[in-house]
Amino acid sequence: MTKNLGEVINNIMEENASKKVLILTNHMQISGTIHNYYDKCENCHDCLIALKDVKIARLEDLCNCSNHDCLCGVDTFVEFKWFNISTNAIVGFSIINQEDY
Repeated sequence: MTKNLGEVINNIMEENASKKVLILTNHMQISGTIHNYYDKCENCHDCLIALKDVKIARLEDLCNCSNHDCLCGVDTFVEFKWFNISTNAIVGFSIINQEDY
């Protein structure tokens, strides 16, 4: 039995007591909260992950400053209330602790 990527990310988030995730595709950086729609949606597709309170930026628009507290790329982010991403587009993800977000 295989789990879909949304379930895997949700399990890791629960283990780390976090609700925030950072997802990387080949061209975008996406941060948000995974919407836990299981048991609420009979027509939800396993290859999509639903996110809420999302911030998205193109990787090429983010700056490369070396300062740990660098904020030079903050205004390149676009915010969405809801966003769906195909699990096929994800190349990496990280769970974000609340104090790091």
